[in-house]
Amino acid sequence: MRRFYIPPEMAGAVQPEITGSDAAHICRVLRLASGDTVELFDGTGRGYTARIVTCSPKRVAVAIEESFALLAESPVHITLAQGVLKDRKMDALIRQLTELGIDTWMPFYAARSIPVPGSKGLGPRLARWEKIALEAVKQCRRGCLPQIAPVDDFDAVIASSASFDLKIIFWEETLGAFRIPDTAPRQPHRILVVVGPEGGFSADEIQRARTHGFLTGGLGTRILRAETATLAACTLVQYCFGDMGR
Repeated sequence: MRRFYIPPEMAGAVQPEITGSDAAHICRVLRLASGDTVELFDGTGRGYTARIVTCSPKRVAVAIEESFALLAESPVHITLAQGVLKDRKMDALIRQLTELGIDTWMPFYAARSIPVPGSKGLGPRLARWEKIALEAVKQCRRGCLPQIAPVDDFDAVIASSASFDLKIIFWEETLGAFRIPDTAPRQPHRILVVVGPEGGFSADEIQRARTHGFLTGGLGTRILRAETATLAACTLVQYCFGDMGR
């Protein structure tokens, strides 16, 4: 069954409407019509079975027939703080991180970020990242949209860390494979994962993170590209604490 997004406030309407490119896709590509059934989700964990009432390329009105909980979310809330990468690497990452079940994405400038603060066009890319995340949610059948925070700096990441049960900063100079430290909580509910840019973290940044209760994590003996390190780190955390492993 085809799956489409509606805003949470629209789900309570008598006849919710699907507009924009999704409406055009329903009518012109899928050629659905009145009486056909579609699946909807509102990005907050609720799904709906709905019947098409009226259909046009600009607006598709539906009648919701059933509401149900979507159960594809991870049991842990993982926030990934990502050092800003160059070019369009960030665009690809947000799609893959959404598939991995990341709850919140915090892009930030580190001391060794190659793009510098104020880079032209970075602010407007927030809207693009949100669109990419929405399409990824549709594809992987998640129930919740990941939150994407505005681009900030390393100080903001440190300042936001107090509310997390477990905080891990991955550093290429941490020797050996990733291991869960004995001091880590057994069942953390909120986890903050921090991964640096292409140039990695400075020793000063690592020391500041440790001062604020961060544990340092390694990713084996090979030097990974920044985007590979991010995906590996999030997969390991989901395996150890979330729904991809034990």
